[in-house]
Amino acid sequence: MKRALIVGGTGPTGPHVIQGLLERGYATTIFHRGTHEPPGLPEVEHIHGDPHFPETIAAALDGREFELVVAMYGRIRHLADYFARRCARFIGVGGIPVYAGLMDPEGQHPWGLPVPVRETAPLSDYPGDTDGSRFAHMIYRTERHVLDLGEAGAFNAAYFRYPAIYGPRQPTPMEWSVVRRVRDGRSAMILPNGGLILTSRCAARNAAEYLLLSIDHPEASRNQAYNCTDDEQFTQRQWVELISRGAGRPLDIFSLPEELATPAEPLTRMLGGSNHCLLDNAKARHELGYRDRVSARDALQETAAWYLANPLAGNDAANHPDPFDYAAEDRLIAAYQRGVAAIQAEAPFPKASYHHSYAHPKTPGQGPDHRGR
Repeated sequence: MKRALIVGGTGPTGPHVIQGLLERGYATTIFHRGTHEPPGLPEVEHIHGDPHFPETIAAALDGREFELVVAMYGRIRHLADYFARRCARFIGVGGIPVYAGLMDPEGQHPWGLPVPVRETAPLSDYPGDTDGSRFAHMIYRTERHVLDLGEAGAFNAAYFRYPAIYGPRQPTPMEWSVVRRVRDGRSAMILPNGGLILTSRCAARNAAEYLLLSIDHPEASRNQAYNCTDDEQFTQRQWVELISRGAGRPLDIFSLPEELATPAEPLTRMLGGSNHCLLDNAKARHELGYRDRVSARDALQETAAWYLANPLAGNDAANHPDPFDYAAEDRLIAAYQRGVAAIQAEAPFPKASYHHSYAHPKTPGQGPDHRGR
């Protein structure tokens, strides 16, 4: 029987990957620290150990053999080194900071990320001089290390670039910022710049589908990197509307300039309020036959309902970056409204009038029309 190892496997995506491997006939084992044992995982063997250090990886895995390794957690570079020439297939999961322009938008020309972001976009192949750019470079180096090992014949490699993954069991879900406000009776949510930022997301079931398809198509995906994203994407405002409706009551949106929209930072995190990150998944659609297993709209509704029924508590709630300081939010909204009124009173500006560019004659044969066009 084919043997597969998943490093991680207890987060949002893991159960779907486990189930997919079982359906494909793999005897599946998961390797994780043992600190998260969520209910409902498929019945598989667990190896408890630390996947972050060469010595602890070897201590947990020496003497074990696996044809397939799916590394979704830990220090993937060390895992790849350990499994070089010890497995036939190695699949790594990284993140979108690999793209230059995400963590260092000012360092790109033009500013920020291209729209959309294809796998051929510039990568963070330089360390930069900020914590963010150095972190992005580490993501790049790990991905490159895995693919270099694959190209050297150590194994058949593939690498997947995850955006924000959503669904049940996410330790710090962005959706909780919306769901809790609905539960707490709030009527509105602050967003920067009208909530028009585009941020790619991927439902956990869809993220798993990318990995499983690469297992089904080992030669097509050999030593390739792929974007992972739902086929349908939404602006931040549309995302809040879908989540809040799924939680039972749509929230109004209160727009603030990015400089003032501090309460929304848990929703924008690495991107800020201006830097779009719209991933293109055409490569996976063409080479692997990817199609969403669940529509983004349905997945968002399901996610909202799940967190409504399973609210964050304990360490998960304590570690969530949103302070939920509603009194401060109300003061900010009121101060902004007063400021806008004061500016409008001090510096009124007439609105521009607009008329269609082409002539619209009122009578047959009319030369210049009533506007001289």
